[in-house]
Amino acid sequence: MADFENFDVLFASDRSFAYGEQTITKILKSRRLAHNELLIDKLLKTLGVERPQNFYPPRSNQSLRNLHSQIIDGASPDHHKQSLLYYILKDTLDHSRSATKFARAVFLPEKYRIFIDGIWLLDRGDFENALGYLTEPVLIPTFPEEILHLLCTHPDQHNDKLPLAYYYTVSPAITSSKVTEALFAKLALSSVTESFFWCRQHGEPSHRKFFEQLIYTVLDGAEGESKAMRSVELIHLPFNAEEEAWFGAYLTEGKGMDLHGAKDAYRVRAVATGKNSPIASGANACGNSGDHAMDWSSLGSSYEQ
Repeated sequence: MADFENFDVLFASDRSFAYGEQTITKILKSRRLAHNELLIDKLLKTLGVERPQNFYPPRSNQSLRNLHSQIIDGASPDHHKQSLLYYILKDTLDHSRSATKFARAVFLPEKYRIFIDGIWLLDRGDFENALGYLTEPVLIPTFPEEILHLLCTHPDQHNDKLPLAYYYTVSPAITSSKVTEALFAKLALSSVTESFFWCRQHGEPSHRKFFEQLIYTVLDGAEGESKAMRSVELIHLPFNAEEEAWFGAYLTEGKGMDLHGAKDAYRVRAVATGKNSPIASGANACGNSGDHAMDWSSLGSSYEQ
């Protein structure tokens, strides 16, 4: 087994190795984009390293040696320490060869190697490839809420399907309202019907809050065929009596009344359910209901399909 506790043995190929300025700059930028905390920061904290931002990324060879000492002197099991060193070796210029060689030498368990490969990619903003590792069945989810929140809110992560793919694959128990809200924001953009039934999994007041957020997300979308189709899908959802009341109140007297197409959505819902609507009775059935009218040509064609 490799003597990973000895820095000069671990970095035998270059005992004077130090992170380059470009690498340091990229890591610091990645940390800022990740709400000022990388996943390696969280791992270092679990090992007992206080203020990990003071140690990573190391600015010099001596700083790297200090980081190594912080890891080695921790009270965690060896495979936890080795996992962190594996992460650091991936930062080196020949990271693939050095890190892989080290993992084999210390017999690092596969699940630890896979997890580190995933968070190393995630910390560098390579989201799709990261999920290829982090959704492996062999893994026990670690930091799932943090990963999910990052996938939902990272400014460089524009694929709305990625956080949902991670959520449905890993099935994390979400305890943070911040994470729940971020996830629902992505879900509402992805599927109207799925979001609707997801709302029902939550009791009051969350049920109503998410229900109204779904309405807002649909009606606040960019004009076009997609919004028309999503609006029709929303209008024809199987509301219960309580949701029916929320829908009407939100669009006629609540925060949603100024949304573009709010009156039309309420009117069409009343027509579709066979109920009288004060707005519908006072509007031209074939025209616009007012200043905030929806594009009825697109909505009508979508409805007929």
